[in-house]
Amino acid sequence: MLNPHSDRVDYGHMLRAPAGFSLSYALATSFTLELDTLICLPLALCFDNTLEGELAGEKLALLEAIGQLNGRLKVFFQQGNIKIPLQFNRLFTLLEPCLAPVVPESAFASFHPKAWLLRFLGPGNEVAYRLIVLSRNLSFDRSWDLAVTLEGRVGSQVLAESDGLRELLAALKPGARDFARAFACFEKELPRVSWRKPLGFQSLKTLAGGPQSVPLELGGETSQVLVMSPFLDPKALDWIGKRGEKHWLLSRAEELDRIGAQALAQWRCFALSDRVVSGEDELDGARAQNLHAKLVAVQNGATTHWHVGSANATRAALGDGNVRPRNTEFMVRLTGRGEEVCIDRLLRELVGAEEKPPGIFVPHEFSEQAETEELLSDTERRKLEHALIKAPWKMTATLSGDGTYQCEVRCETVLPIPPACAVEVGQLASDAFVAFSPVMAWSGLALTQISAFLPIRVRADGAERPVIQLMLKAALAMPGGDGRVQKIMHELIDTPEKFLAYVRLLLLPDPEKAEWFDVDVGRGQGPGEESLNRLFDGPVFESLLRSAARQPEQIKRIDALLESLQAAKAPVPEDFARLWAHFRIYAQGKRR
Repeated sequence: MLNPHSDRVDYGHMLRAPAGFSLSYALATSFTLELDTLICLPLALCFDNTLEGELAGEKLALLEAIGQLNGRLKVFFQQGNIKIPLQFNRLFTLLEPCLAPVVPESAFASFHPKAWLLRFLGPGNEVAYRLIVLSRNLSFDRSWDLAVTLEGRVGSQVLAESDGLRELLAALKPGARDFARAFACFEKELPRVSWRKPLGFQSLKTLAGGPQSVPLELGGETSQVLVMSPFLDPKALDWIGKRGEKHWLLSRAEELDRIGAQALAQWRCFALSDRVVSGEDELDGARAQNLHAKLVAVQNGATTHWHVGSANATRAALGDGNVRPRNTEFMVRLTGRGEEVCIDRLLRELVGAEEKPPGIFVPHEFSEQAETEELLSDTERRKLEHALIKAPWKMTATLSGDGTYQCEVRCETVLPIPPACAVEVGQLASDAFVAFSPVMAWSGLALTQISAFLPIRVRADGAERPVIQLMLKAALAMPGGDGRVQKIMHELIDTPEKFLAYVRLLLLPDPEKAEWFDVDVGRGQGPGEESLNRLFDGPVFESLLRSAARQPEQIKRIDALLESLQAAKAPVPEDFARLWAHFRIYAQGKRR
């Protein structure tokens, strides 16, 4: 069940709608996120496609997929924890309405859950749900992680399986008032959702963790305990280790060394193999990776409980029996009986036997860890980061007389900046950082360079690199209206050929991802007249009629495209404009 040679999953595949269904709403949570990752996931959510291939850049497929998700996707993440991208992408602007930042109550707490809740609609308005519980953040990080995918259907009986999920959603709801319709569906339907259990398990629970609750239910008596966690705290491990006679701990080598052999005397410790970490393992080629998976399994007799999700074996995530947890976490508890899910089976797959080890996790030989001197203490770092993400960052972009924009950022907060440190604030589309002050300004920005994402770095004397780098989402105001989306569409669909190719793809019943990627908007090249003639074999009028009758959503998308381009004063082919006059009333009537 956890054999890396046979039990791997594809992130894109997990997000694809079931056969005959389409996405209704998608809600995700993550501690950190990468915009380059998030911008690709709509391909799976909207186009029923996987995520292989070259996805970087400003692709027509990404533009359309993100547009389709408007109002249907919400991603909750810890404020400040957006990775600063290596390259600016105008399409990042389209992600802003999807993101809902969360600020922890204290500097020593984290918003840490990692999950997807997907609602699908099928024939006859049948509702299907999918819950994906992960240890992975929304990133292309190559670390080893765990995921549980659960398929659900709405029945008539009220069940307790989703109680922890409903508790998490109740805490998130105030932070996304524009997602109220989705939350209304979740509140009505989740109490009656029955989740299909993975093979070998007979029951499950969802568990929300926070100051009022521990995201584990370890049950009664225990014979064996297995913990897999990249980050450790000896007091949390002592609390878990009070139960059972056999204790197994799988972690990173450097983390085990940090805790030390004495504190882990009751645990048999294993570390991810150096061959795997360095990328020599045949499974992944030659790219570095490390452990990021979280699992707490307890066994008594034939019954085993697996806890999979976001929580590390730390006091911040689990408490220690006396001190309550600080983090917001989310776990799923799977309970099964028999050899298939027992701890011995897990150990055979991950550790192996002495005569035949699998080379994945190896017995750890402890060594002294060299102490490194930090320019900022952990307390100083946490307090400054929390002050930065808690502050009310307000951004205003104003049109200047020369057609460019002036961007003003206000943050009238006193920051606990340690001595010999300086805070600098930048703009995502440029390298122009300025010293932090109550009012900061940039001028000469193009409309499509304006972004609510605000990169911040903290420099310290004697350090070559910033000691803190983060990016948060600011509150953006644009007097006179926000025309960025229309302008981006105008710049990316900048030729009649691209416009007609875009319409043609919207009219196809099930366009392939490769067909969207054939139109390279990043290089300003369309498919050409000869190619367009081939694409439009058969009258466009008949295609529009067929879509109006069978797939009205396509007509709405074309109408929205025309409105955006016309708002940006972009040219629309005259022949198509005349043809569209026959459909505009129908399309707008359907949109009301």
